Amino acid sequence: MSDTSWPRHANPAWPRGCLIENAAIHPYEPWLAVACTNAQAETGAILVFDAQTGSLRSSTTLDGYVGWSDAGLLRWHGDGVRLATNVGTNGIALLDRAELVGMAFPDDTRDGGVTYVWIDDDLFTDTGALVRIEPGDDRFEFDELDMPDVQAIAWNEHARVVVGRVGTGLAGYDPMTGHVVYHATLEAYPEHRNPAPSPDGRWCVARRFAVHPASDELLFVEGASGRVHGIRTPSLPRIDQLAWSSGGALALSCYVHHLGGARAPRHVDIFREGERRLTIDLGAHAITASHAIPDARGIAWSPAGDGLALLLDRQRVQVFDAQTAKLLTSFDAPAPAIPAGLPDYDARSKRHEFGCPGDLMWLHRQYMVRIAPHFVSLWSLDGSELARFVVPC
Repeated sequence: MSDTSWPRHANPAWPRGCLIENAAIHPYEPWLAVACTNAQAETGAILVFDAQTGSLRSSTTLDGYVGWSDAGLLRWHGDGVRLATNVGTNGIALLDRAELVGMAFPDDTRDGGVTYVWIDDDLFTDTGALVRIEPGDDRFEFDELDMPDVQAIAWNEHARVVVGRVGTGLAGYDPMTGHVVYHATLEAYPEHRNPAPSPDGRWCVARRFAVHPASDELLFVEGASGRVHGIRTPSLPRIDQLAWSSGGALALSCYVHHLGGARAPRHVDIFREGERRLTIDLGAHAITASHAIPDARGIAWSPAGDGLALLLDRQRVQVFDAQTAKLLTSFDAPAPAIPAGLPDYDARSKRHEFGCPGDLMWLHRQYMVRIAPHFVSLWSLDGSELARFVVPC
């Protein structure tokens, strides 16, 4: 599509005191959308940053809270000109080319974010609503589908099924026909907790926390059918972080826990099709991020799934080939300090053991993003900082 598909505002500005809640990478341009809120003023905005030009491309302000600190609550449509975000505590707003189209509130009793996925031009929510937001919409009443009580939903485009957690198991649901495709109770695996799908719905993973010296485990389940693929273990006993690629590959960090001592050594394992294919040895280096942005962390996949970037030792980025484990580049990417005068939005970010604030995202081939509620910095893969934006106080 044309570069003008999402407009450039004449004088876009990051609103004062508006802290980032969510972030989403554009499907094909080097752009990052963020949802931010000034809780004291009860106002918010959608900002779109352009890594290629190192600029703030647009700023769309909205009344009330914008964003919610759960994963997947800010989502681009595949066409790249529509963007949905949580608003308030139970609503979804739709933007088209930086303009507000309308809003829908599928559950006015909920005190929290409403999870949803794009299905063609509709939004399907975990409340059972299949919604197409039209211009001027401000709706509260919907016909809810008769479906299982699913959580942590994902859309499997290939199988055309919504995959989500139901109790301690998993279910696949076809919202177009109202048909439950499967319900995998996982009763045979009671110690494998909180099964959750990959972003593309192709795989689901449930985790078992083992008692030392036994190894933690991952139970892999196929998202399209609910069939159990098998139990797999990491290369080192303790699992730390998990990160999915857009194509359903899984990276996990793991370590050896010495009772009474430090975590060491450390690995990153890459699983494809439910099997461990590659191990990256980090030595004693730690993947450290503040995890203040739910869709960012210290492990970032390249958009094509062929590279893996790690945020090590609080401020250093290392980039690896995800097929060979070859180190491609390494550079320091320090985070700016939290500005004085901001609300104490996240006490963890000020505690030494959680490291410096800021997570990592890989944006469109050759661009990296360091991000926390108070800043966005754009980096090229050669280690050059292209632009830095800090919330004004």
